[in-house]
Amino acid sequence: MRDTAILLLNLGGPVNLGQVEPFLRALFGDRDLIKLPGPAWLQPPLARLIARLRAPSAKGRYAEIGGGSPLLRESAFQASALRAALRTAGREEAVKLCFRCTAPRAKGLLQALKRQGIRRLVPVTLYPHDCRATTGSSLRELAIEAARLGMEILPGVDHYATDPDYLDALERPLRAALQELPGATVIFSAHSLPVRQIEAGDPYEKEIHATCEALQARIGELPGGYLLAYQSRTGPVRWLEPPLKSVLESMGGKDVIVVPVSFVTEHIETLHELDIEYRHVADQAGIRTYRRVPPPGTDPAYIRCLTRRVLEILP
Repeated sequence: MRDTAILLLNLGGPVNLGQVEPFLRALFGDRDLIKLPGPAWLQPPLARLIARLRAPSAKGRYAEIGGGSPLLRESAFQASALRAALRTAGREEAVKLCFRCTAPRAKGLLQALKRQGIRRLVPVTLYPHDCRATTGSSLRELAIEAARLGMEILPGVDHYATDPDYLDALERPLRAALQELPGATVIFSAHSLPVRQIEAGDPYEKEIHATCEALQARIGELPGGYLLAYQSRTGPVRWLEPPLKSVLESMGGKDVIVVPVSFVTEHIETLHELDIEYRHVADQAGIRTYRRVPPPGTDPAYIRCLTRRVLEILP
C-alpha cells in the first residue's frame, strides 16, 4: 500500500569521526538505553560530559576500523534486499531506515514521510532479541513522533530469536567455520545488559538463551562444546555473566569460534571489540586459533525471515 512505510529500527552509528561525540551524547542521553545514576533531569548534562570524555578514545577505535561505523551502509543493503523481496511478492511499500542515535532519526524521517503521503508505519526491529533498552527505546521514540504527526503505527516485527530463517543465517557460517576447526569450542557472544534490567522483567536474557539452545540443537554435540558469554559492558553496575574476556582467558591452547548472536550487521562491537580487542585477549591467553563468524547481514535466509514476517502483518 502506497500510504504505508516499513521502518527498519536500529541504534545507528557514526559514519565519520566528526559524528562520534554526537553519537555518544545521544547514546548516553537516552534513559531507556543507559540509565545513568541520579534523576532524569541530570542525564542530559551527564551525557554531554561522558561523551566529551569518551570521544577521543572512541574516535581512535573508529579510526582503526576505517573511520566510522559500517552500520548505516550495511543496514541500507538490508533495506534494499527487503524492498526487492517484497516487490517480488507484489508489494510496493517503502522500506526506510529509522535509527535511535544517528540519522535518519524518527522525528525527521516521519516528517519527510508524511509530506510524501505516508500515513501508516510498520516497525521492524533489526534487534533479533526483545529488549526494552533497544527495541523498546526505538518503539517509544517512534510512538511519540507518530502521535505528534497523527500517523498510525501498525503491529510490527519486534523480535525473532528462534525464527527458523534467522537461525539458518546464523547456522550456515558457523558450520563453515566448524568444517575448518572441528574441535573448536563455540562461544556465543551477546551484548551484555545490566542485571537490574533483567530483574525488572526484561526478556532479553531468556531470548539470547533460546537462540543459543536452538543453534546447539541444530548443530549437535561438539568435541569442544558450547559456551555463552557477554560483551560490551559500560559502567560500574552488575552485568550479565560471564564476561567474554574471562571466558577467553580460560581457553588457552584451544581453538575458539566466536558467534555474535545479538548483532545483524558489522559495527564497532564486531570489527573492533571482537576482531581487535578480544583477538588480543585470545593471543595473550594462548588460544591456538581465534575465529569470529560474520553476522547475518544480507544473508538470503535472514532477508526471508524479515520478508515473511512483514508479509504476515501487512494489511
